[in-house]
Amino acid sequence: MRNGRCRRRPAFTLVEILIVVLVLMIAAAIVIPNIGSADDSRVTAATRILQADMEVARSLAMRTQQPHSVVFRPPDFQSYKVVANYVENYAGVPYAQVPAVDHPVKRGQPFEVTVGALNGMDGVQILGPDFGGQSYLTFKSLGDPVAKGSVKLRSGNIEWTVEVEGLTGIITATPAGG
Repeated sequence: MRNGRCRRRPAFTLVEILIVVLVLMIAAAIVIPNIGSADDSRVTAATRILQADMEVARSLAMRTQQPHSVVFRPPDFQSYKVVANYVENYAGVPYAQVPAVDHPVKRGQPFEVTVGALNGMDGVQILGPDFGGQSYLTFKSLGDPVAKGSVKLRSGNIEWTVEVEGLTGIITATPAGG
């Protein structure tokens, strides 16, 4: 104390601290409900990949004017490959002997996907694909499928369905109950 005066150090007031806490609580209330589980993230990503791969098969069929199929590996359906002229040339041939087309991104590699081997997708299961009673989806040269159908993917309690429309070939993905 000099000259009889007391110096106060600068500090936050109680009102300022309460305002900061309130803002943090509001931000947490907005963010926390949007954070999904790991299962949700896994199955959503796997669904989007499968949906995109089906779109690629459809595009290849239209571009090459040849049927292209997404063929699921029996009996567990955890792998699939994109095949040209599957019904004409390979129906009834064991899955391992059916050649996949070249991957459009990974040049020189076959277009085959094993869902559990994808980065961070262990625990995702493909459940019985059904396209007109078949475990493969074939797009004709105009991009329409031979048969409409769907395939389900699950991780934990979270499930998504990828559906292919019969006349248009439009591919949609929806969460169960969504």
